[in-house]
Amino acid sequence: MRAWAGWVRSVVCVLAIMVSQQVAHGAPVVTGLSYGMHNERVRVILTVSEAPAFAAFTLSDPDRLVIDLPALDWQVPEDQQREPIPYIADIRHGLFRRDRARIVMDLTRPVEVERIFTQPRQGSEPARLVLDLSPVSRSAFDARSGWPEKARWQDTLAVPRRDPGSDKVIVAIDPGHGGIDPGASVGKLTEKIIVLDFSKRLAGILRAEVRFEPFLTRETDIFIPLAERVARAHAAGANVLLSIHADFVKEGVANGISVYTLSDKGSDDAAEALAARENRADVIAGADLGGETDDLTRLLVELAQRGTGIESTRLAESVLGTLGEELELLRTQPHRQANFRVLKAPDIPSVLLELGFLNSKRDQKRLADPKWLDAAARALADGIEDWADAANPGFLRPK
Repeated sequence: MRAWAGWVRSVVCVLAIMVSQQVAHGAPVVTGLSYGMHNERVRVILTVSEAPAFAAFTLSDPDRLVIDLPALDWQVPEDQQREPIPYIADIRHGLFRRDRARIVMDLTRPVEVERIFTQPRQGSEPARLVLDLSPVSRSAFDARSGWPEKARWQDTLAVPRRDPGSDKVIVAIDPGHGGIDPGASVGKLTEKIIVLDFSKRLAGILRAEVRFEPFLTRETDIFIPLAERVARAHAAGANVLLSIHADFVKEGVANGISVYTLSDKGSDDAAEALAARENRADVIAGADLGGETDDLTRLLVELAQRGTGIESTRLAESVLGTLGEELELLRTQPHRQANFRVLKAPDIPSVLLELGFLNSKRDQKRLADPKWLDAAARALADGIEDWADAANPGFLRPK
């Protein structure tokens, strides 16, 4: 039995079964989540419409259990999702790629997956995906954890290329979060959905202007790693990048729109905390890609960012000017600074826009109102136009 368990653990930690096909009846539907406990072993049971193919592995720092499956529909009742499960702090789910869903379980302590298996449908009994988890030492967990090569995020999305003869200003619009990374959430409001809706409204307004060509880093509810967002903006020949988000404060109350530009040090503790949360998007999705630049490359990037930083500040002031004419801005310091990874393109002026605060009653009402979203998108588009009128011509040239 111990030899069998060891073989299963090896397969679970190393094997990544890449699934591109759907089951015969369409995408699997997850309808239930439950668990049982025997001594120190926890059995986690996912009820599914069809037994899916799967791959599972663990990651450390922070400790996570990751399960990859075909694209699926998550319909687990909220009361079951709120039920505490031993060894598991939180469970996230969503598309990791167009053809693949990912479930990430944040762990409260190191565990081993003793068994993971599916049970097919039998008569009236639904299919199940079953995991048996048991605690292990830190050293044993770390030794078994890591990314199977095929489990890393891979670019499957086509990027439109600039027409060589076009002199349009290409505006990269980056709807934050997506897929397995929902961002902030309050009630029925979820950041990833709000910002995608707003981004499409903004793109529609800009597309109607002859001068601009909008490009969305994501057009559906799908996960895109932070570095890939910047890479996609570069590939599209973007002249400017706007990352769209909706904030959440753990303490106190705040209302209104704010705009961030890049800085090594945040404007205050709240700004630094926000940047730290946003910069963990890849970790949240189980997609750390690593790869720090070497010292020479970092120096060249910093030199380029000095000029780009000045233009980013001009962009921030322009959009705040038009947004503030009709909409409420954050009362204290609406132009803020923090070390956001998505703003680090050395040659593209970039800002991060926070549309409001999901835990503010006033902002909740606005973010759920299509008329307010349209007004905000129009004001933002006007600010982009004002910036383009006065921008350094070098940043407007075709790339």
